[in-house]
Amino acid sequence: MVRRFKPVAAAMALAGLLFGFTACSETGSSRAERLKTDMQEAAMSVPGVASANVHVNMNTSGNFITAKLVGTGTDEATLAEALEGALPVMLEKTEDLKFGTFSTSIFSADEAISVGADALGYPGGSSLTDFREFFLSRP
Repeated sequence: MVRRFKPVAAAMALAGLLFGFTACSETGSSRAERLKTDMQEAAMSVPGVASANVHVNMNTSGNFITAKLVGTGTDEATLAEALEGALPVMLEKTEDLKFGTFSTSIFSADEAISVGADALGYPGGSSLTDFREFFLSRP
């Protein structure tokens, strides 16, 4: 008996496998999604932070984290104070990452004013390690 290759059946089987893998990954929380949620919750626990939008991308090229915070204040000093409180609690959530990049700013609700880490004395750069060393070693 000779078996014939059935392209439609093979395509359906492949689609089923792909759907199964996709469904599993979407229903379970990925490491990046957990980190995103943890960092957002940490930032939101700080007085003066009205909202936090964190984006985490983990792939073979590295770990890339960006965080946009919105503060309750309307002046640079108040926003800087909120960012100074948020950075350590957010960065503590990244302690299991050996490397990566990180960037963040806090904005007023109308986005007219923004404050970055440089306003807190951070010398610059996007290295996650450098951010942690600077902000987690502060008294």
